[in-house]
Amino acid sequence: MSASLTSGRPREARIDAAIQEAIHELLAREGYAGTTIERVAAQAGVGRGAVYRRWRSKAEMVFAVVVHSADLPNPVDSGTLEGDLVALAERIADLAGTDQARAAFPGLAAEMGADPELASTLGDGLFAAERHYVALILERACGRGELGPGADPELVRRLLVGPIAFTPLCAPRERGQPSAVARLVSAGLIATHPPEKRR
Repeated sequence: MSASLTSGRPREARIDAAIQEAIHELLAREGYAGTTIERVAAQAGVGRGAVYRRWRSKAEMVFAVVVHSADLPNPVDSGTLEGDLVALAERIADLAGTDQARAAFPGLAAEMGADPELASTLGDGLFAAERHYVALILERACGRGELGPGADPELVRRLLVGPIAFTPLCAPRERGQPSAVARLVSAGLIATHPPEKRR
């Protein structure tokens, strides 16, 4: 591929890296309240438009950089429902256990609670990606014959994210026992949605 077709990409990559670094630094120094789009742009040495081209709001910006973007990889395929959920739970714990996540989550939760439109936006974008991720795990388990139909991906998402992601906020030295939570959720799913008997 010629240099003329790729010449813009290194610059965009540098801007992405500068913005992400600015978000991490501001969260560590100023907390969620002080991590504004204006300050991020100034810290990164870019215009506010560069930030707004990537995210529509501060909450989306912080969530996407600290937790995950709307583009998620395919789930781990361990061969079992329990193994897949354990892998997901460990990933949630890794993301939620960072200093940046602990700095961001209380402010994000408060902002979403006060702004239904923001909560809807995150639900339709970033949380929808999580639901799709969980749905793939459940569909795979159904295909293996481990699980019957009807399991709700949103309920499974909440059962995992709730205790795992928010435990570090209440008990900073605890990791939320992600594997144990995943095993309980897996057992509950199989008990409430048993596989259909094959004829």
